[in-house]
Formats: sequence, structure tokens, C-alpha cells
Amino acid sequence: MGWVFLRWIRFRPQRGVLLVAALVPFNGLLEIAPGWMQVNGWKEALLGLTLLVAVFVPHRQTDARPVVPWWSFGAALCVFGVVSAFVTAGTLGLFAIKITFFYFIVVPLILYLRPFTARDRDLLVTIMMVESVAIALFGLAQQVIGGAGLAQMGYKYNETIRFAGGLLRSFSTFNQPFPYAFYLVMVLLVGGSVALANPRRPRNRLFLMTTPILVLGVAASVVRAALAGLLVGALLLAVVRYRRQLMPVIVGSVAVVAIGGIAVSSQASSSLFSSSSLADRGTGWNTVMRTVGSHPFGDGLGSTGAAAARLLVEELGPMAGELPYATGEVQIYGRPYQPDNYYVKLLIELGPIGVWLFSAILVVIYLMALRSSRTMRGPDSALALGVAAAVLASAVAAVASSYFEIFPSDFYFWLLAAVVGCAVTQQQSPSPAAERSSVSEQVT
Repeated sequence: MGWVFLRWIRFRPQRGVLLVAALVPFNGLLEIAPGWMQVNGWKEALLGLTLLVAVFVPHRQTDARPVVPWWSFGAALCVFGVVSAFVTAGTLGLFAIKITFFYFIVVPLILYLRPFTARDRDLLVTIMMVESVAIALFGLAQQVIGGAGLAQMGYKYNETIRFAGGLLRSFSTFNQPFPYAFYLVMVLLVGGSVALANPRRPRNRLFLMTTPILVLGVAASVVRAALAGLLVGALLLAVVRYRRQLMPVIVGSVAVVAIGGIAVSSQASSSLFSSSSLADRGTGWNTVMRTVGSHPFGDGLGSTGAAAARLLVEELGPMAGELPYATGEVQIYGRPYQPDNYYVKLLIELGPIGVWLFSAILVVIYLMALRSSRTMRGPDSALALGVAAAVLASAVAAVASSYFEIFPSDFYFWLLAAVVGCAVTQQQSPSPAAERSSVSEQVT
């Protein structure tokens, strides 16, 4: 299979990225797959092979290199993070480096070496639109299947099967509700912007007709960070370009979600609108803030979150899962502290410098996408605006989740940022190949 994959991407490594983009939303199905299908690291392997082909297979460069205006901040963050990971955990720090920087480095690098054409960008949007509808439908079907039925399928309680006030939290083809909700929000914002720009195209018209399914899918996950991100991203789309189309939809969607939550379950609605969870998290965040002065450079990459949990398993084995969670310090009472806030996580691990560098990257990508949406033309302009909205939504969602270490949210974030960079340079100095692709896209 690896040999077939290499031959398929030999002359167009972009195919490898598109294939991974099409497959990653279904990675959670491995939770119930037969043992012979349990292939860990398949996505990293495919991207690694794609990068090798992009680096070593000779080709004639026909497209301009994409603009990557955040590279200097990214390079500084990588150097700072890698050094701190090795200082903190030695060779075990490689796991923390992989979680934090693999997609951050590999995906933009592949697209820098082999940029996406207009046809590639259009195909990516089509993949997202088509798959998201099926994924949302399965997520809604899980409300009918119920927790017991999902357990019979092979999913585990308190790992994949979770509840909020007695209401099952849909997770669809993912391993948890969070990546499911964040994926649908990203598709709604990016795909919605592209579809609204050209609603006469059959693909776009069908997607717009199915957006209520996607919104209900997000609501069924009961992930408040995703709902907040969706609202903020949709408001940006409405303010910048689609005010007439989106403002009634935003108001109606908020009303439907609120009324639906109350109608389904009073316990579920109280869980959705309760501030107790945020207050509990705030207690831990305040404790972290008080320790910043004594740890100005952080405690090292991998000292909290998923990477720290993995290190604890390496040290203690299966018994690590029996320890209680920490509640306010980096690592007390057993398992490492889970801040449920990506900025606080960075503050713990890399200190104020790390938070500043990462925030600068987000701001640069957001401004690049927003400015490009005003200077570019055609579908790329709508795509850039959708990416700007998705970046803003992810920045908001990261306040109440570890967004940028949740797969595949991290993969798609860096992919879309690099895709906009490809569009910018190709519209500024279009090559013959890019022009042909753009013309073909307009015809279809």
C-alpha cells in the first residue's frame, strides 16, 4: 500500500495532502474497527512520505511559492519549544514535540514545496462539504442509537460516550465530541463563505441547503466552545460580506439551539448554560497565573496536557489511569493538570514568551486571510474570508479547550492557513498552470 501511495503522489504530492484531509475525519472509527485495522500513526506516515516526495522527487516548478508571513514567529516558537522539551523530559520530549509541532511544520512545508493550485483548493472545499454532511447525519443518528447502542458497537463509556445533563453528546466518526464539533464549525465557516459567494453552483446550493443539519450536529455535541466559535465566526462573515444572508440565519440559529436545548431536557439546558464548569476551570487558571512569576520561561513543553499524561503512563504503566486529576497546579494529586485552555497550557509550558509567539502567529494568519479576502478575486476571496472566520473561531474556542492539540483540528488549521498562502501568491503572479486551473474552476 505504501508503494502504491508513493507512485500515486510521485508527480503530485498535493494528492497526498488531499487524501489525508479526506480520511482524517474518520480516524475515530478505529475505536470500533477490527484489530487488523488498528494502524497507529497512519496519518503521520502518509504525510511523512508526501514530504519526502516533495523534497526529493525532481519537478518543474510552475507555481509561485506560497506566502508564509508567520514563519519567523513559528521558527522562534519551534526552537524555544524543542529546547524546553528536551531539557524537561529528554528523549521522551519527542512526544510533546510531535503533538505540538508535527502538523504545524509538515503541512505548510509540503504546500510550500508543492503549492495547491486553484483546482486543488476547490477539491479540498468539495471534500469538506460532502463529508461534513454525512458526518453530521451520523452524529444526529447517535442521539437515536443512544449510549447503550453505541456501547454495543464497541465504544467505551467516559472515553468516547459522554453525557451532559443526561443528554448524549454526539461524536460521530471522531473519538470525542470536541473534534467532531470543531470540525463542523470549521466546515460551516469555510464552506459557507465559498457557497454564499456563488450560490448558483449546484455543489454550493446543496451545501447551503444542508447547513441546518451541520448546525444541529454541532448543537448535539454540547460543546459550548464550538458554539461560541461558530457564532463569532458567522458574525465576522456577516459583518464583512454576507450581512443580508447571514444575520437572519444567526438570529434564527441561536433561537433554535436555545429553544431546542430547553425542550430536549432541562438538565441538558442547565448544563449547556451553566457557569459552574467555567468557574471550576477559572480556579485552576488563577493558580497558574500566580506561578508565572516564578516560572518566566515555563515548566517545559510537555509538562501538562496530553503529552504529560503520556509521560506518566511511560513511568507508571496502566496504574497511571487510576490516579485522580490535578485541580489547580501543574501536577498534583496524580495525573497532570488539564487546563482546558490552550493559552493557559502554553503559559504553563513555555511561559509568557510562548503565549506571545503563538498569539502573534494567530494574529498574522488572521490578518493575512482577512486582507486577502479583500484583495483577491473569485472563489479564493471567499475561501480566504472563510479561513479568517475559522481562525477567529478557533482562537475563541481555544479559551475553553486545548484546540490546537485536538486532532484533526490542528491538521486542518495549518492546512487552511497554507492554502490561503498559496492563493495569495498565485493571484499576485499567476503562472500558466494556475491560470488554466482557475479557468477550469470557473467553468465548472
